[in-house]
Amino acid sequence: MRFSIIGAPRQRYDLGETAAQAWWDFVEDAVLADQLGFDAIYTGEHHFCFASGNSSPLVLLTHIAARTERIRVGTSVICAPFHNPLRLAEDIAAVDIVSRGRFDLGIGVGSQWEEFQTFGIKPKERVGRTWEIIDIIERCLHGKEETFDWEGKYYHFPGVRWIMQPVQKRIPILWGGFGPQSVARAAERAYHLIAFDVTGAYERVMREHGRRPEDYLIGFVNRISIGSTREKAFEAVAEPCTWTSNQYALRPDLEGNKPPESAAFSVEDIRRAWQQGSFRGGPFSVPIAGTVEEVTEHFLKIVRGEMGLITHVGLQVREPGTKTEDVHRTMTLFAQEILPVLRAEAARVETQRKASGQVASAGAP
Repeated sequence: MRFSIIGAPRQRYDLGETAAQAWWDFVEDAVLADQLGFDAIYTGEHHFCFASGNSSPLVLLTHIAARTERIRVGTSVICAPFHNPLRLAEDIAAVDIVSRGRFDLGIGVGSQWEEFQTFGIKPKERVGRTWEIIDIIERCLHGKEETFDWEGKYYHFPGVRWIMQPVQKRIPILWGGFGPQSVARAAERAYHLIAFDVTGAYERVMREHGRRPEDYLIGFVNRISIGSTREKAFEAVAEPCTWTSNQYALRPDLEGNKPPESAAFSVEDIRRAWQQGSFRGGPFSVPIAGTVEEVTEHFLKIVRGEMGLITHVGLQVREPGTKTEDVHRTMTLFAQEILPVLRAEAARVETQRKASGQVASAGAP
């Protein structure tokens, strides 16, 4: 089971924070995560919207790779339709080289109206473009031809000569999306899933192809805050979580239609959802906030499989606007007090699995 930090340098321009401040805070979080023993750190991509300061994930990951020694770095996800496929493949190879083979490619179709509008990409093309881009990336990074031509529906590249070999023989690809058709396609290709398998399509298709989905990465974001009391843990992230929830609640749909202001959430809405344990559905950003003991109990249920098939626990520790002292307290307490318990329980579950005669699938991490 993998335990990762997932986030982004999303600036709070309403609080006077600059893109540079958000960037450096996230880099220092990554350095601390490396020192504390987390397995990976992932960052996403958005343009022209609330996630300003997070428009260059591969540059950011190159920075982080140069500052760290062990931790894997990856995208969660890169929005494929906004990129030239060949330039994207070259930059992916470059990050893998800088990190000495520590890069994971999380990839998806994009979700923000502002991005499609400004880049001039039709939202209805986003799925088709993304899968064609993935095919081109695979041809570049994992193909055996030094030169090839590409003639597709969206892209035409004559005389490609590939000279940027990555360090890894095969860079892990994680599909970032929930739609059952694309999830099934990812499973057919034995990709990992940087999302929850909400429809069960991933598990079903993996098993149909003779693979054990338990041996692949499945999971996404869990927003957490740890404090000396349950209430203090919540208060540390209450306003930041409300802000993030409203960025999603009030964003335009892919046709540019804006929700009414009445769709906004209040701090009390987030509090009620937190008290009820509504971590999926409802307000977008509801924290798992509590003491070490309470947070441990929550994640033990995940490790034991009581909350579905999850093999990758992603932790969002810096909702935009959270104080660095609160972020680093949560990271340190999780790493020192909770992570050893979870790893021990995961090992016990794995031992039980092996005792039952189940074996790992070829190609799994």
